Amino acid sequence: MNVLRDDIVHYLNTYLNIDAFRDYGPNGMQVIGKPSIRRVALGVSANLECFRLAVEGGADMLLVHHGLFWDNMSRRVGTMMKARLKMLFDQDISLLAYHLPLDAHAEVGNNVLWLQRLGFSLEGITLGESRGRAIGAIGTAPSRQTLQHLVERVEEESGARPLVYQYGPRTVRRLGVVTGGGQGYLLEAIANGCDTFLTGETGEPTEAIAREEGVNFIAAGHYNSEKIGVQALGELLHTQFDVETFFCDVPNPV
Repeated sequence: MNVLRDDIVHYLNTYLNIDAFRDYGPNGMQVIGKPSIRRVALGVSANLECFRLAVEGGADMLLVHHGLFWDNMSRRVGTMMKARLKMLFDQDISLLAYHLPLDAHAEVGNNVLWLQRLGFSLEGITLGESRGRAIGAIGTAPSRQTLQHLVERVEEESGARPLVYQYGPRTVRRLGVVTGGGQGYLLEAIANGCDTFLTGETGEPTEAIAREEGVNFIAAGHYNSEKIGVQALGELLHTQFDVETFFCDVPNPV
């Protein structure tokens, strides 16, 4: 079934409430392609390998979490950007990107979905303020959840063994989640009563903070921690518009 490109863009922009966020790059359509959509590819980051997989799968549209354009990037189109844009232009593929709005969403957001999949009840999206909006989530364990079991579940969901600093209780009661590069929110999570914190990356001060504060820290990898949001958007688009969707996996341990 073919669907109008602009109908999908309008639906996602509204559903994710993109106007409520001051992001580090544009949300919504970043590159315009063909007006009629049959297949939608999903990916974490806009890079040439992701684009190649989208083309290989016959996509008319590619939806990613990390788009092409960022505030701190040069406005000059160099060799790398030229190659990326050329592939999209040559194949007439529309590129859509949703960053903070996808992290923070209460239904398909990366952080909320992690809590759900790990068996925690959502307290609220009250953690990890980014440009004036909280994007991270805090959840409580409705039943006994050991740290060992939690780490095993993270590994199952992410597809890779996470980095773990085990300095907190062996029974996890309150979990904070800010996916991606959220290690800087560890102290905020501790201040909010979290005994365990899940994100994508670590940093040089992180283990010392976890040790001295007596909490657990889990880093699943930036890429691995942010696969689930775009995949959930794909399921949503399939349900709403009956379009075919597929995930372009470009494994990245970081």
